[in-house]
Amino acid sequence: MTYTLRFDDPGADRVEFSGGKGSNLAILTQAGFPVPQGFTVAGQAYLDFVAEADWLGPGVRGLPYGEAEALRVAAAALRQRLLELPLPAALEREIRERYAELGEACAVSVRSSSTMEDLASAAFAGQHETYLNVVGADVVVDSVRRCFASLWGDRAIAYRHRQGLDQLMATMAVVVQRMVQSEVSGVGFSIDPVTGELGTMILDANYGLGESVVSGEGEVDHWSLSKSDLSVRDAAIATKTRKVVSAARGTEEVALGREEADTPCLPDAGVRAVGELLRKVEAHYQFPQDIEWAFADGELYLLQARPITTIPPRWTRDESAERFPNVITPLTWDFVEAGFHESLRYSLELMHYPPFNGQWFAMHDHYIYGNQNAVEIYGKRDPLRCRTVADLREQMPRLRSEFQWVQALPVIWARDLDNYLVRIGELQAIPLQDRSLHGLWDFVKEVNGLGSDYFLPNIAISITQGALHKVLFALLNIVIGPGDARRLFDDLLAFCETKTGIINRELYDMARMIREQPGLDRLLDEHDSRAIVERGELDAFPDFAARLAKFLRDHGHREIDFDAYAPTWVEVPWVVLDNLRLILQMPLEQSSREKERDLRVRMQRAEFELYSRAPADLHYMLAEVLRMTRTYTSLDDLEHYQTTRLTLPLRRGLRAFGERLAERGVLTEPTEVFFAHAEQVEQALARDDEKGWATLGEQVRGQKAAYERDRARKPDWVLGVAEAEAEAVPGETLKGLPGSPGVAEGEVFRVLSSEDFGRFPRGAVIVARTTNPTWTPLFYSAVAVITESGGPLSHGAVTAREMKIPAVMSVKQSLDRLQNGTRVRVDGIAGVVTLLD
Repeated sequence: MTYTLRFDDPGADRVEFSGGKGSNLAILTQAGFPVPQGFTVAGQAYLDFVAEADWLGPGVRGLPYGEAEALRVAAAALRQRLLELPLPAALEREIRERYAELGEACAVSVRSSSTMEDLASAAFAGQHETYLNVVGADVVVDSVRRCFASLWGDRAIAYRHRQGLDQLMATMAVVVQRMVQSEVSGVGFSIDPVTGELGTMILDANYGLGESVVSGEGEVDHWSLSKSDLSVRDAAIATKTRKVVSAARGTEEVALGREEADTPCLPDAGVRAVGELLRKVEAHYQFPQDIEWAFADGELYLLQARPITTIPPRWTRDESAERFPNVITPLTWDFVEAGFHESLRYSLELMHYPPFNGQWFAMHDHYIYGNQNAVEIYGKRDPLRCRTVADLREQMPRLRSEFQWVQALPVIWARDLDNYLVRIGELQAIPLQDRSLHGLWDFVKEVNGLGSDYFLPNIAISITQGALHKVLFALLNIVIGPGDARRLFDDLLAFCETKTGIINRELYDMARMIREQPGLDRLLDEHDSRAIVERGELDAFPDFAARLAKFLRDHGHREIDFDAYAPTWVEVPWVVLDNLRLILQMPLEQSSREKERDLRVRMQRAEFELYSRAPADLHYMLAEVLRMTRTYTSLDDLEHYQTTRLTLPLRRGLRAFGERLAERGVLTEPTEVFFAHAEQVEQALARDDEKGWATLGEQVRGQKAAYERDRARKPDWVLGVAEAEAEAVPGETLKGLPGSPGVAEGEVFRVLSSEDFGRFPRGAVIVARTTNPTWTPLFYSAVAVITESGGPLSHGAVTAREMKIPAVMSVKQSLDRLQNGTRVRVDGIAGVVTLLD
């Protein structure tokens, strides 16, 4: 059994061996960063140390968590009994041997490295013991024992309890590291931890050891640096009164002279050197980092690095406008927000990304905003990190190991889908008429709980789909070259089987069925779709009516708006007729299956070209990445399709609940329940008296009025920053992101909801906040697409490429600047919209 590993030994970077702090130091050492030499005592050593302490488990299980003083006393007793235990003989021998390798009478730091410490999900900073300037093998051995015992400090116990962590699952590794007798030391943040500015780095420093900076108890010099060029944006030089230095036993504080006190502790070159080190550490981890550093004898050392666990939000509509283009009712968002962030935590852990402690999306005045800082930080991660074919060959073992979960997730998701679909069917079949109010609310929560469980891996699917597109494109640039990469990329992904594609194919075939029946074609052309349905006029065309009924049985859960407050297709079937009317505006010469065949042939030719030009030893990897990219493209669409099945039982339960409240006079009509918050409903149910229900009714009426006011206004794109109104000027260009190649001209038609479908003129340019799969029939009649949000992987861009019409995405203020009838030129390659009149 090996109890110790040097930082540069294989395996020292495993958290289960070295703990959080030790594994980080090993990773940094093995990546070539200037980390002082050292070794880690494994977590297994702690387990062997306490193996004879059969009293520990019962003692831990009986700890008095609710009484601070009693917990302090009990924890001290545990530690004292542990300090009386000897270290295993083999462990003590290894510690002495490793210490001797660092040099006779070498001063070292001995630091606790819990397996739950220094992890981004639970920062245990300061909860365990650290011993500085330790000299001599006997003292090092004793310090290791004291670090083991510090696992049972009352603060550490209480912290684990608050985090919901199993006390007896915690183990303690220990880091023993050469002590840097620093002249200057400090900390650095690769983003501004206060403002969240991603382009700014922060340095704090003082003379001597870093304890005066890390503790936050002394005055420090402070610099703000530009991440791009390391220039100093701001500096605050403190009057420093003391510094921490090494002493015979540990450390001590000494006073600073007047000249030192007012002088910057770091010269300009030193500031720049630390900034460069910080920038490299962030690039290595591909995530914002908090580092500890020190200068000694003119050398800069990296003492520690850890992810920044809290990212200040910068709320914008950049990310959210595509997913949530319109106002959202309070109850829908209460359900969605909890499930989304639960999925986010699960998905980031699955993907081995640093956890995110905060809100990714939040509601402000009924519009959903995204934390753009978080979006940019997680979105810029490069899983490939290869630039040449040689790099790729070298990295293939790492890529295979690191991303095995990418291949496994679709299989696991498909396995769990069966249970979800069965439960949906069971929930739809449960009779609700005899349930009490409490029983109806329990039904609603059961539906929401099912959705949360089903949705757990779905964010990982969405993020991975985008990442795979980047990886495939990067591989083509490396293997084929940038000249042909874009063309080949588009051809290789020309067709992916999706539920949206299947639905569109069925709609297309239904349109052909209408075209073959002149009376039905004329009926749809000359009459309002809703009136046709409500008057039962489709009964005169039984074959088509049966086809439509089956379509609604299969896909009637499809949403027309994200908000569950909005009805689905099965409740408003005339929306489907509006979609068919749009398709009928174009010639139906080529069948949908013939189009699909052409796209498949295009993909096959692209694959033949790829494998004929790529080195043979890379064929399997390229084939797998291509297969996974197509798989996740289909899966991302499918998981959304299946997610929307929840809307039917959720609306069913809430409608029944709302009907009871309407009968009591609490609500005016059943669907007003969507304007309540879940917590308000819970409070009313808990009281279940006249006053409680009256309060809920007042809350609903006030929140509905606020919702209606917010729906009528345009939300700020950046929260709290109103955009100046600007008139459209002929010749002006609006910039966005390329979405689909080609150039087209036409008159603008603004589409804000499905209610606008029936009025969309053939040959117009779609201008919308975003589009979703139910909008696809619009594309049959459009010459181009412009959206305020989204990017090359958004629904609008993908569908436009399939339809071979140009698209420009993320054109800010396009709905303000472009009015119905405005003529524009859409350049989907350059990502530019030009106003022609």
